[in-house]
Amino acid sequence: MLVLTTSFLSGKTAQEIADSLPSPTLNAEHTRLVLPPVEEGATVELEGTDYEQIISKEGEVRSVISDVPVKTLLKVSKDGKTAYSKDLEVIVPGKPNSGNAKPKVIPDLLQWQGGQGFWKPGKEIRVKWGNRACAEIFRAELESIAGVPVRLVDFESAENADIVLGMEREKATSDSHWGPEGYQISITPERISADGNLFWASRTILQALRSGNGSIPCGTAVDFPRYSVRGMILDIARTHYTLSELRDVIDTMAWFKMNDLHLVINNNFIFHETYVDAGHDPFKESYSSFRLESYIHGQDGTPLTSKDMSYSKEEFRALIDYARQRGVNIVPELDTPGHALALTRMRPDLIYKGPMKTHEKRRCEMLDAANPETLTFVEQCLDEYLLKDKKLGRPVFDGCVVHVGADEFFGDAEDYRKYTDGLLRYVLSRGYTPRLWGSLTQKKGKTPVVADGVQVNLWNTKWMGAWEALKLGYDVINCNDAYLYYVPFTNYYNMNENLPWLYNHWQPNMMYREQIPAAHPQLLGASFAVWNDATDLRHSGYGIYDIWTSINDSISILSQKIWGVSDAPDSFKQHSELSRTLGAAPLTNPMHTWSQPRKVELRPGNLPQRIGLPALGPSYKFTVELELTDAPQGEEQILLSAPEGELIAVTKDGRIGLRRADTMEFTYDAKLPIGKRVKLELIGIPGETRLILDGTPVEKMQLNNYKSAEEGFHLRTKGLRCSFMLPLQTLGRNFHGKVYSVTVEPIPSR
Repeated sequence: MLVLTTSFLSGKTAQEIADSLPSPTLNAEHTRLVLPPVEEGATVELEGTDYEQIISKEGEVRSVISDVPVKTLLKVSKDGKTAYSKDLEVIVPGKPNSGNAKPKVIPDLLQWQGGQGFWKPGKEIRVKWGNRACAEIFRAELESIAGVPVRLVDFESAENADIVLGMEREKATSDSHWGPEGYQISITPERISADGNLFWASRTILQALRSGNGSIPCGTAVDFPRYSVRGMILDIARTHYTLSELRDVIDTMAWFKMNDLHLVINNNFIFHETYVDAGHDPFKESYSSFRLESYIHGQDGTPLTSKDMSYSKEEFRALIDYARQRGVNIVPELDTPGHALALTRMRPDLIYKGPMKTHEKRRCEMLDAANPETLTFVEQCLDEYLLKDKKLGRPVFDGCVVHVGADEFFGDAEDYRKYTDGLLRYVLSRGYTPRLWGSLTQKKGKTPVVADGVQVNLWNTKWMGAWEALKLGYDVINCNDAYLYYVPFTNYYNMNENLPWLYNHWQPNMMYREQIPAAHPQLLGASFAVWNDATDLRHSGYGIYDIWTSINDSISILSQKIWGVSDAPDSFKQHSELSRTLGAAPLTNPMHTWSQPRKVELRPGNLPQRIGLPALGPSYKFTVELELTDAPQGEEQILLSAPEGELIAVTKDGRIGLRRADTMEFTYDAKLPIGKRVKLELIGIPGETRLILDGTPVEKMQLNNYKSAEEGFHLRTKGLRCSFMLPLQTLGRNFHGKVYSVTVEPIPSR
């Protein structure tokens, strides 16, 4: 710890001294931080920096290859009181760049020293690898971007390589002060060499190749993140995401070096008053979900696991491993004691019975935080995933930070505090790091809640003040709802409409009404959140396609703001243009576009017939001439199918329908005639899929998954969002009839 005491006479308080401190300086050799002097009886010490890889807590300054601004936080002590300075910036100098400008990547490279010339791929790229898993991923991605074969070469081989991922042991240069996510890349016309975090280094190489139109400027980069948590919170409980869609999210986060994916496993429709006010019982009717396989059932046999969509333990464990191979940590959340309707339905005897000053109509989702049996029940639920699973041979959540929820409980504060403390201590006792939603400002009381080793999401300053959380000893993550919440298709929390401001002005230490020092050692980073409040009675049928652009843009912007220095390197317009140039993560196609749009015409033979084309996202026109020969009652007939969904020629009630892979089902108010040749046209545009039968548009459609309060608790027919990925793997899987012709035509965007 770097501490300085001096003796200038003054009567200032510790806070007055802290407020007046100038920035520290560097010694002549630029190897040590020099703290400003303070008055007699006071001491000043270095509390933290936002780049401890460059200026350590002990004040040691490491060399850099180009100028880096580092924010420092100083603590002043006097007369038994302490106070903190504002962020004080120190420029750690490197050498002027006399060579190439640095390659354009997101997030921007922290340090760069340009060389001369460019590296370009030849007819084949040979990659030597120090990390086999990373190299296998990199090989496939590099082939897709460079357009030439890529061959992996073991370090033991004497063969020269074009790209070296990692150094041979005798040549290793990994510098420990880079931290676990830091890396160095050296680029010459003959070779690219990377050391340190090879996966993040590979993202930079691939992005530079794309932004450089097939070449990379020579030079040296040294790069590491400003904050360790760079996250996205995704509510997978209240709308549906396939495993394929979650892998797209992971790949996109990894593409931009975001590393913390918080998945909300259980939640429910929160506006229970809509049911109550209409004379309905939300305990029986409100939508709730628990997305993981579980052995727990209620006394009446009702499973805890959601019936509409869920993930097996094996699938979820595989997703965690998939993410981890790509530098992304999955943080699963099981939310209690509020938002717990899926659990109260298992144990109605454990619905909260204590006093509620507000939101009485939402009591059905509140577990009884005052009852010790509730904690035992929740521990039983968690143990399925925290303890070794016999089939997997390890815990489902092995190695994860585990989120315990603990937000928006409207019962007694002491009940809440006692329950939350018990739950956190239980997770700690199982060997996991717990994370929770900050609520202790709203839930003030005498019962202490453990802070050591606990992470807090600071989501709303009224529920949990940032300075209060720091003083209590919590490590904090900024996900303030005023700036970082996106609730699709509602009139609130519209982060997606505020991205230019976020890029130009927001900082990871800004919590709306509070701002803490960017260099505070307990500030881990920040996350943005996608919440699907508009579920159940408010669900319009949207899917990840409808919000993908907002997700992608948010990831790219938050990546720059959390990984990089406080001042963005480019304008918002330039950043957006670069993001478009970099495009989707390699080997992903979340919007289901065709790389070479073309009209496809088929003359089918015997059904079923494999088409074998990739699914096509909006905009498109699908035309088929067909004849239905019979329609047995209650039997579905699938016309088109693929992993992305199904076009149903005959639903169980005889109408034409669509089923997406996320289980959303739509039915048109139309039936195919039996024994008549007809022309069916499906026109897909973003947010809408139109059906035309023999030239006549079908105007009515319904969403089969949810009811609508506005329409009298009947299936929703108004305000639908039906974006449909045209499934083109198999034609006529079980269609009773003939198909005469098929035409698929992508419609170019204007």
